Amino acid sequence: MARSITNSPRPEPGRARRAGWTPRALAALAAAAAAGLAAGPTVVGAPAASASVPSTRATATKALAFSGRYSGNVAVLIDNSRVTISSVAGKGSGTLVGPSTVSGKGSASASAQCDPFGGTGSIAGPTARIDFLVTSSTSQGCSSGESGPVTVTFKGIAKATGGTGKAKGVSGSLVFKGSLKLGNTSGSQKGDFTVTVSGHLALKG
Repeated sequence: MARSITNSPRPEPGRARRAGWTPRALAALAAAAAAGLAAGPTVVGAPAASASVPSTRATATKALAFSGRYSGNVAVLIDNSRVTISSVAGKGSGTLVGPSTVSGKGSASASAQCDPFGGTGSIAGPTARIDFLVTSSTSQGCSSGESGPVTVTFKGIAKATGGTGKAKGVSGSLVFKGSLKLGNTSGSQKGDFTVTVSGHLALKG
């Protein structure tokens, strides 16, 4: 006797499956996971959440060619091989800051004819102030003699560490060169200096 074969009914066109993932849903989930976008449970048929895109717009900067010239007084204390630069105070004029003052303090060694020095300083005008850092690895002062009245020639790089007013957010470095006259090479000394400053700065804005 022949076994009767009953054909399974075919799903009606347009009717969705009641349970399980459809092949299309599985493919979409795998693609999302591979792209790192599957941050939470995936619901078939749920609208996709729009991903927030962080802003990549960089803060605009403006280049500034700086030049200035200053003169004034320096007070130092020379104690054997150590020099303390108690104060630097001068007046002059510079780009951006206009008529302005220069001030600073620092330290140096005095073990040879030419020695490194470092410290902090600022150039301040009516509408802007620029703060600087001078490191011993980028500066040097050389004395014309070991005793008696001497002329100290100095040079180095001053790195801008901040600013106020028109110089807010300033960055960059300036090269300085100058000379200082001292009455002697020991004890407490005061002398006159002149210095020129030049270089390029960047301003936010």
